[in-house]
Amino acid sequence: MPERRHEEVMKAFKPLVEATARRYEGKGALYEDLVQEGYLALLELHPRCSNRTYLAKYLKDRLPARVRSAARRDWRYNGKNEELDPEKCDGACNHEFPWMLWVAEGLLNERDCDIACMVGSGYTQKEIAGRLGLSQQAVSCRIARIREIMEKEMGNNSRNRS
Repeated sequence: MPERRHEEVMKAFKPLVEATARRYEGKGALYEDLVQEGYLALLELHPRCSNRTYLAKYLKDRLPARVRSAARRDWRYNGKNEELDPEKCDGACNHEFPWMLWVAEGLLNERDCDIACMVGSGYTQKEIAGRLGLSQQAVSCRIARIREIMEKEMGNNSRNRS
């Protein structure tokens, strides 16, 4: 009997779930995934509404927040696990910049090398932070550190050539 009631509720609120999924589609998750999250939230929220007269308003107020947080969670999850491919960095990781040499010498770590590559490709600090799972402040500090190393190393190289 409860399964039948769940099916009725899911059928009754299908337009709300689908409209909410469409609203947040492309902001971190696929439409189908957001529809599933919407149905899960619906099944979770439905029993919590004590007054069935206000069920539609209750779900309309609470369901979008659940789907939105699922989209953000998927976006963060995908962003952290996305590996940076130096070949796709629009040429910023070429041999004109000695990132890899500095990694080998211990001046930069791999993460700093990735950040330098992304900055060279035109990513903003916010985009870098999102892709690497760092805060924007952490990215800013790392960029400042990379600049210091660049100034020091490039200054030494120009002095050695003179």
